[in-house]
Amino acid sequence: MPEDNVEKENAKEVKEKKKKGGFKFILIIVFVVFCLGLGGAYFFYGNVILAKIFKKTAQEGEKKVERKIGPIMSLEPFLFNIAGNSSRFAKISLGIEMKDIKSMEEAKNMTLLIRDRILSVLGSKNIEVLMDVNSRDAIKQELLTSLKGIFKKPDEINAIYITDFIIQ
Repeated sequence: MPEDNVEKENAKEVKEKKKKGGFKFILIIVFVVFCLGLGGAYFFYGNVILAKIFKKTAQEGEKKVERKIGPIMSLEPFLFNIAGNSSRFAKISLGIEMKDIKSMEEAKNMTLLIRDRILSVLGSKNIEVLMDVNSRDAIKQELLTSLKGIFKKPDEINAIYITDFIIQ
């Protein structure tokens, strides 16, 4: 009988070890499934998550400055001969965005000087440059640089806008 008790106790111990081993196995399976789930989420959504994280930190580091559009002074259309071609001419209408009302008043007093500078820049352009849509930004930048030179402060002018453009 004592041997039966020992065998029963050994059987109980084996069963308990199997239960503990089964529990550990289940925990390991749950952990592996959890890790695979995280890996899958990262695989499918990792770029989105990282982009949001880095975008937030980049925005926190930068101060977001919104530029307000200042008053825009519309000029009478410019009619000029195209350089190198006396039989062709162009008509262009421009708007000049000023920093503020005070700058606009100053610009109105210098309208003739502004028109002269603009005609000097535009009159020097040949037909290929004027016809090329991709060169319009360069022309606007050249006009902006030229006009900034006539103001007391170069930041009086914010931008130049081409509102109408015809070549005949």
